[in-house]
Amino acid sequence: MWAARYLSPNGKRRIIGSFSHGSMADALPQAIGAQFTDRGRQVVSMSGDGGFSMLMGDFLTLVQYDLPVKVVLFDNSSLGTVELEMPVSGLPSYGTTNRNPDFAAIARAAGAYGVRVEKPEQLTGVLRDAFAHKGPAPVDVVTGPDALSIPPRISAGTVTGFALSASKIVLDGGMGRMIQMARSSLRNIPRP
Repeated sequence: MWAARYLSPNGKRRIIGSFSHGSMADALPQAIGAQFTDRGRQVVSMSGDGGFSMLMGDFLTLVQYDLPVKVVLFDNSSLGTVELEMPVSGLPSYGTTNRNPDFAAIARAAGAYGVRVEKPEQLTGVLRDAFAHKGPAPVDVVTGPDALSIPPRISAGTVTGFALSASKIVLDGGMGRMIQMARSSLRNIPRP
């Protein structure tokens, strides 16, 4: 979702993805296929932690074939899309949190380059180093679990469902959670 919102093709850069509702874990396999077709072109997988966890074995394919795919891993310890879909449907989120390992440590154990980013000010330097690395390089970026991806167009049904869900969360004692979600998400609201 974030890539579709903030990146655009420019004639030199292509964006591929499933872009289908309910799909998960397609970024890394697509990146592997794209890299196999052209080893000289830089391929980047923008993977969520849930999808990456489902197909971590595919990361070993990058190592086995020394494919220089860079994996930017959004590590919010949740199934973020599902967690967003539930409130929009009027349901409080349930069963969407993960207890993640240090994915960068796993990458290093597999013989690859791997770095974990826990502070925003680290990101630019870490990405520069990862892109300079010749082989596969996952960058495990710890992100805020409450940051909602705001769709480009918001319908009345979306607002109604979210309001219903927020009411249920607050009535169930989750006022603090709603405040944290608001703080984390306000920076993502599109500005004219």
